[in-house]
Amino acid sequence: MLLVLALALADARAQTVQASVQGAVAVPGTRTFGAGARLADAVLDARPTELAYPLGAALMRRSQIEAQVRLKAGLLYDLDLLADPASADAPLSQDASRLRAWLAGRAATGRVVVQLEPRRLELDLDANGLLADGDRFVYPLRPSTIAVVGAVVQDCTLPHIPLQDVASYLPACARSRAADRDQVYVVQPDGHVQTVGIAAWNRSPPQALAPGATVYVPLAERAVGKVDPDFNREFAAFIATQPLPAPAGSP
Repeated sequence: MLLVLALALADARAQTVQASVQGAVAVPGTRTFGAGARLADAVLDARPTELAYPLGAALMRRSQIEAQVRLKAGLLYDLDLLADPASADAPLSQDASRLRAWLAGRAATGRVVVQLEPRRLELDLDANGLLADGDRFVYPLRPSTIAVVGAVVQDCTLPHIPLQDVASYLPACARSRAADRDQVYVVQPDGHVQTVGIAAWNRSPPQALAPGATVYVPLAERAVGKVDPDFNREFAAFIATQPLPAPAGSP
């Protein structure tokens, strides 16, 4: 009988998942949900407040961490090659060293790209997937800035201007001599990444940034292509794994 009870208890535990929600929510914390619970169950239980910024909300999932750790390791390896002090391309070497320091200080978060506006999530069956054990949600406050990083003289935080095209932000953040002159990557706060042409020959239609977006100015493709043709795309993809921070003081 004791064995049967123990097996029943283990089975019940196997059919539950724990998920946490933090940030600009009325009821933060970790909760236990039954089998079949969906993302909206955790989000609506936590009740994001009027100050929450759903476009920048993030879901971190344990199953995604390993792949992101591998992505980071590959990028660090490429940057070690590009930062070789013996390189004849000093500007590229300097930028690679700086990007390596930035990357080394960032964790693989397990972030997945999913729409997390509470009511839309509840109505969109495709987006409202099943909860996984250990899922972690963060609802930030709405920022008032955008960031420009990558092959720039120094990283920039600029005021967000509604509807302003990404190309119009670039003059305010000096690019380095190792920067690619033809395109940039836009990482929107929901984790979506877009490639935007900025040269006369490949200029994309105007692309506005949402508050909290990051513009990654890539290293020159002709230079990094000798090491890894996918380097810039993968670096932008890693930036997209970094969520906006939770409000100060949130659990």
